[in-house]
Parts: sequence; structure tokens; C-alpha cells
Amino acid sequence: MVDKLIVADISPRFYPTHHDAILEGLSRLDFGRLKSRGDADEELSSEVPDFGTRQFLLKNLYWVKKGQLGLRMNLAALKENVSEVGEALPIHATFDKETLFLRGDKSEYIAFQDEKLITSHFPKANIETIANAGHWLHAENPTEFSAAVINFVH
Repeated sequence: MVDKLIVADISPRFYPTHHDAILEGLSRLDFGRLKSRGDADEELSSEVPDFGTRQFLLKNLYWVKKGQLGLRMNLAALKENVSEVGEALPIHATFDKETLFLRGDKSEYIAFQDEKLITSHFPKANIETIANAGHWLHAENPTEFSAAVINFVH
């Protein structure tokens, strides 16, 4: 059912839970008090100090009704299952079709020592690096990210 796969800045190895501050910050947003995206940005800044990360997260805000903001994500499900996000692939799991791994040049999510692990699970993998981007590479360098995706799917 899948002809090609694109993986954005993650390796098939284990990652310990590390988004607690983000999830806590999002949980503390008081939608009864927030009147604007700016209010949400200010409230989230204590838990998520990086402006770019906050702006990316706040793309999930929407107007539930006039004057009432909400989140599009299922925050409760994310909090409940966050420990599963960093699970490694089972040792024998493979995907034998073309796969593009994109990593940010400022990110540590795909280290050079991960390349052997990646090719053991994805034998037709190609790993490319997006310049001037960390883990949120699609938000930090959308032009280069989009170009790599378009080039791969065509």
C-alpha cells in the first residue's frame, strides 16, 4: 500500500521521553482565559522558551467558536501514550521500498551512528540533511524541506 516513505528527523532507535515540558505547557493553557494567539504564546513561553517551537505548536490552535480557542490535537492521548513515541522498531522489522530520511543539520535525532541501523530496517534508505534546521526541520526550513520531498516523490 505504501510505494515510498519519508521519515522526518527520527531514527528507528529508542528515544527516552523528553517532551514533558511541551505537554505540560500545552496542558496548562487556560482556554477560558485566552483571547488571542498572542495570549497563548505568552502563557506557553514559561514551559516552552524557544519561540520557533512555540509557534509550531500554536499552529494547532483554532477557533472553536467566536472568542473560544482550542487545540486540534488530542492532548490527552498524547500525554497518555508519550512513552510509546520513542520506542525502537522491533529488531526484525524492515521496509524494502524507497525511503527518504531527512535530518536537520542542527538536530541530534539522526546521528551518523544511526545510519547503519536505518539501512538495516530500510535497505533502500537515502539520508539527506536539511540545512539551517533542527528537529522541526519542516517548520525551520520549509523551502529546502519541501524541495527534498517533491524531488523524492517525483
